[in-house]
Amino acid sequence: MSDIVLVYVKTGQDIGGAVAPPHNLLCVAAPLLNAGYTVKIIDQRVNSSWAVDLLSELARKPIYVGITCMTGTQTKFAIECAKMIRQDRHHIPIVWAGAHPTILPEQVIASGFADYVVQREVDETIVQITQDIANHKAQKIIDSPLPDMEKLLPEPYELLDIEKYIHPDIYVKNSPRTMDIGQTSRGCPFQCGFCSSATIRQRKWRAMSAEKATDMIKDNVRRFNLSGFWLRDDEFYISQQRAAKITEGILPLNMRWYTSGTRVDIFNKTPDEQVALYRRSGAHTLKFGAESGNNRILKLMSKGITREETLEANRKAKRNGIVPAFALMCGFPTETFDEINDTISLAKEIRATNPQSQFETMCVYTALPATPMWEFAIQHGLKPPTKLEEWGNWTFDEYDHKGKRIPWFNPQERQALGNLCYISMLSNALPNVIDSLQNKSIKYFMKVAYPIPHKYFQWRFFNAHYKYTGELGLVQYLRKKVFYSGHNIIR
Repeated sequence: MSDIVLVYVKTGQDIGGAVAPPHNLLCVAAPLLNAGYTVKIIDQRVNSSWAVDLLSELARKPIYVGITCMTGTQTKFAIECAKMIRQDRHHIPIVWAGAHPTILPEQVIASGFADYVVQREVDETIVQITQDIANHKAQKIIDSPLPDMEKLLPEPYELLDIEKYIHPDIYVKNSPRTMDIGQTSRGCPFQCGFCSSATIRQRKWRAMSAEKATDMIKDNVRRFNLSGFWLRDDEFYISQQRAAKITEGILPLNMRWYTSGTRVDIFNKTPDEQVALYRRSGAHTLKFGAESGNNRILKLMSKGITREETLEANRKAKRNGIVPAFALMCGFPTETFDEINDTISLAKEIRATNPQSQFETMCVYTALPATPMWEFAIQHGLKPPTKLEEWGNWTFDEYDHKGKRIPWFNPQERQALGNLCYISMLSNALPNVIDSLQNKSIKYFMKVAYPIPHKYFQWRFFNAHYKYTGELGLVQYLRKKVFYSGHNIIR
């Protein structure tokens, strides 16, 4: 019997090395366990019998079931999970948390799929919240202060079948046992117009001490016999002094690793000798948020960088033997296709200068509530969903045939942007995902079958041939069936 059941729902990107431990649930479970509660984590991404397990737990009458979700596909699967709980005869309370409930708590409560919404990070408040729910004293919407990173408890990985989260990696090559081991810092102090971090984490960067972070990394690497790891910090390198202490501390591990985000302007200001330290510690890959190749669009989104700074970061990475991986976006209100093509030309110049450079899927801007650009999007015709259920298709890497997410483009233009997103995925992201697969049969088949299509889609992407295409319909259909509609597990 478990006192609390925590559910992590599918994301729509649940394949290979993209499946990481549910760190947010582990961070919630740690203080609960410390207070004497029993906790069960159910992860739809790795558990094909999740529904059976959930019903079994409901029969034991837990205090509540907690569901975490982001805007988009996770919202859809969270609703599916909540419906199952609502249909159970034991009437177990449902608690929603995560990015989407934090931003729109009233709408989540009004949906009838949640009894309580917990906003922001609950590491330091979850025990009191649990006591209040058990005693029927909790408010419907509960806000939480941002916790002190230095006081966070170790994540209780024993609640997981950890081997399901250890993979060959998307970026750390020749590392069969790579895992996302969480965060050493949270938040971001910058004000990018498309990002919800400002609302959820109040534009504050909070970090563990270098000593605590180094110990956490070493402990996890040794505990799970990892050959590589990655950290999901938004801004690991923002403090050069702290980053230097951590990278010096993990030198004896002698392995490869990377972090989720790096700004090109911060990297350009980092002395080469410190970049060399990063590489010696195993940071052979740096992921950059380049976003756009057009300076007007970069200014529009308040990114605080220029195209020229991105190109300089690429050259600097090459000089220092580091593989840069760039994130790109398109489809902003007022953005023209000439400006979109500037971003493609940026990618082409980056690759020509540095053949080792990588690119993630080129996402289509999707406005999120409470972000700096939200009102700007509404001014250009966006009509926000009025019900929780309508957020399930609010995705940034899919076609918008009906014009609900990017109404400032006409149908032909929206089709072209969807094509571009898919072509970039097939030319840039998918080959890395194939490398991270554990299923040897699927991996072998893809390795044999995909090289020619890969070259074709690379040619289309780097030469901006994306407006007319007929071959992507099947890819879109399969993606919808496998990742958006079903509960298939592909490792």
